[in-house]
Amino acid sequence: MSATTTAHPPPIPPVSPPPYEPEGTREPRPPRSAIAPSSQGVPPRRGIQPFNVLLTAAIVAAVLWSGAGTNFSPLTPFQPGNMKSVARLVGGAFPPALDGEFLRTTLRLLVETVQISIAGTALAIVLAIPLSVLASRAGGEEFSRGVAGPAAWSLRWTTYSLARSVLNVLRAVPELVWALIFVVAVGLGPYPGVLALAAHSTGILGKLYAELFEGVDRRAVEGGRATGASELAVLLLVRVPLTLPVLLSYTLFRWECNMRAATVLGFVGAGGLGTQLVISMKLFQYNEVLTLVLVLLGLVVLVDSAGQLIRTRLLEGAGEAALDAAENASLCRPADG
Repeated sequence: MSATTTAHPPPIPPVSPPPYEPEGTREPRPPRSAIAPSSQGVPPRRGIQPFNVLLTAAIVAAVLWSGAGTNFSPLTPFQPGNMKSVARLVGGAFPPALDGEFLRTTLRLLVETVQISIAGTALAIVLAIPLSVLASRAGGEEFSRGVAGPAAWSLRWTTYSLARSVLNVLRAVPELVWALIFVVAVGLGPYPGVLALAAHSTGILGKLYAELFEGVDRRAVEGGRATGASELAVLLLVRVPLTLPVLLSYTLFRWECNMRAATVLGFVGAGGLGTQLVISMKLFQYNEVLTLVLVLLGLVVLVDSAGQLIRTRLLEGAGEAALDAAENASLCRPADG
């Protein structure tokens, strides 16, 4: 009787645990995409598109056509006659005018320029807010023609179209043209400058405000409406808080633009530093012109620096304003009674 042998599997060698590594000494593993890159996320290569070629050619042709129509040449300032004029201007500008009487006049006009910009911007804000509300496109099922009714729907869209048209007209006419109109209407001085800045800035701020109100998160707006709140309550407690940092930032930037524009309005007699600048240029007092330009440069740098600092602070608070508006959406309940 033969003995049967049973085949046993070879013994499995013991697996030693990995050596202990402190938490701070472990090397991070490369991501999977770095080990085996995938070609799925790589966009396909595109050849030269005919539209892009035509668009580039059209832009280059427009630039060349505009340069030819305006007689533009980079060598024109270096012609002998122009070089003499530049030398006469630079030679007459130094040293700048620093006599006491002229500096007092410059300081008075500088203050007037700041006042024109502030008053014009403030008036523009007062006019832009109601126009922006009327120029905001109403969204939601309750504003559809079937729910609101033909009469209410037609009135709403007529008001919207008229408000947009008013903003377009105010924005289309530059400040200098508005200043000419108001100088003829109300006379010389800073007052037509205020009206000119207010007219143009109303068109710009009104459009910006309307676009911001329309871009508010629809869920927050519908949440406020679901509580039974009126559109005015939704505007004050949802739309305005959500957009307030950006609204203030745009308004502040517009004031900076008005500060620079207020100096130009004096060219047509609308007050400010521009008035004295035109007088000095006509009398060939280039040293006074240099003083006025340096004062304007300092004013613009100061206003831009302060505006940038304030806008940065305002935009940092945008997240907190959004949270507050989300809480206010649940508080937009009509008063009991």
